[in-house]
Amino acid sequence: MTPNAAPETEFVVRRFTEDDCEVTTVVIDPADAQQTLYGTVTHNGRLIGSYHCTDIGRQRGWRIVTADGEYLSLDGVEVRPPWEGDAVWVLTRILTGDDQDEIDRQLRAGNRQPRR
Repeated sequence: MTPNAAPETEFVVRRFTEDDCEVTTVVIDPADAQQTLYGTVTHNGRLIGSYHCTDIGRQRGWRIVTADGEYLSLDGVEVRPPWEGDAVWVLTRILTGDDQDEIDRQLRAGNRQPRR
C-alpha cells in the first residue's frame, strides 16, 4: 500500500423486517467490524425516518431523523438513543403510530431516567 492509499473498505446494505416495518442499514466492513453507518425505516412503503451513529467506532450515540427531515425531539430536547436497537425501536414501534398524543406519551415514558 502506498502512503496515500486508504485501506479498502467494503460497504453492504442489509434489510430486515421489524414490527411490520422494513429496516434498511448501510454497514461498513461487514466481515470485520460490522459498524452501521445509518439506517432507514419504512412502513407500507412510507418513510418513517432514519437514524445515524454519532460515534461509529463504539457504535454508540444515535440520532433519529423524522420523515420531515428534522431531528426527533420531545419538548424541545432532542431524542438521542444510546444504541442502534433503541433507535430502531423508536422508529418501528413509536413513530409508526397515528395518534400524536400517544407518540408523545410513549417518547416521554422512554426518555424518563430512573430516579436514584
